[in-house]
Amino acid sequence: MLIPAYTIKPSPRCTTISLHVYPSGTVTVKVPVHYNPEEVRQYVIAHAGWIEKQQRIFFSEQNLAKNYSVTIGDRIVPYTITYHSTRKNISLVCHPDGRFEARAPWDAPVDTVIAMVGRHKDWIRKNLDRKGDAKIPTTQSGSGESFEYNGTVIAYTVLFSTRAKRIAIKVKQDRSVEVTSPVGTNREKIRQLVKNKADWIYKQVTSTKRAIAVRRLFCDGETYPFLGGTLTIRVRRDGSKATTVRNGQTIEVRLPAGMPQPAEQKTIRRAVEFIVKDETHRAAIPRVVQYAAALGVKVPPVHVRKNKGKWGFCTSRGAVTFSSELCLLPPRLLDYVVAHECCHLVVLNHSDRFWNTFKAVMPDCQERQSELKRDSPLYRIFTD
Repeated sequence: MLIPAYTIKPSPRCTTISLHVYPSGTVTVKVPVHYNPEEVRQYVIAHAGWIEKQQRIFFSEQNLAKNYSVTIGDRIVPYTITYHSTRKNISLVCHPDGRFEARAPWDAPVDTVIAMVGRHKDWIRKNLDRKGDAKIPTTQSGSGESFEYNGTVIAYTVLFSTRAKRIAIKVKQDRSVEVTSPVGTNREKIRQLVKNKADWIYKQVTSTKRAIAVRRLFCDGETYPFLGGTLTIRVRRDGSKATTVRNGQTIEVRLPAGMPQPAEQKTIRRAVEFIVKDETHRAAIPRVVQYAAALGVKVPPVHVRKNKGKWGFCTSRGAVTFSSELCLLPPRLLDYVVAHECCHLVVLNHSDRFWNTFKAVMPDCQERQSELKRDSPLYRIFTD
């Protein structure tokens, strides 16, 4: 059964479990401070139908932002349609970066929105003339380049983006090199900058201080680390619609027959993201309860979201947030991240007092810190 992703918020004011679905589609479960995670899970399962109905109103697939275009003279102008649960009328917005957006009530027919945009072509033309076509955000496809340094040939990809203000070089966790540049930049200028940064790029690409990330294909048979074990993708292409369920150490994805490969890969990735986020909730919450008790602080609200940078962080308001990929870590490193953020409930910095507090509940915390820093790329499966 597909279980909706949800965030648990313990509160001393709560005496019973209650569900809240917000216009963004996120689900929050408010619970008493001393709660049973499995009881909460079963409560969410029992109300999954109601949650789905609310999300269909607020943020269902047909109401996600979708791309359209309108022809004005000899120009094709892209725009998006976004739906809002509280909006009563359709409106057209031109963002500072030149993007056009049509905002509509959640139940507005697409044809009605498109017709409204068509009636405002003159207004769109005026904004185009004022801002210029170059303001419309686009990214040109990347092209491959390479250079040789210290006997090693290093390949890199060049991307041109209207949002870029300068040439930027990025070495990804899988050691691939990406150069993003403003549209119209001279190729020779890009090559010269890469040449000037060759020593830095070489050191990043050949560094042995950190593990190398594995680029994921999100396909049948692919495996991912999971709490010291593995999760394996199994794909069936005989469904009427896309569905996902975790069955032991397997993520079972059923897809409609004949789905194009790019769409199939994207759907499998979303399925993995959903399962991983749900499992991170299940793994993190009991540990938060455990370490909060050890530190003598109340159990904080726990959030899980996609985060490519930090594994977790704690706010000054006493809430902790974890990366959705947290459950992919081995248990000892997952414990380190949870304990680290719970210690910030006591000391909201990295002073000596913080580390003394940390060592009191986890004596080998600094060894685990070094291990996490070294091996993090191995457990980051959503690298792009």
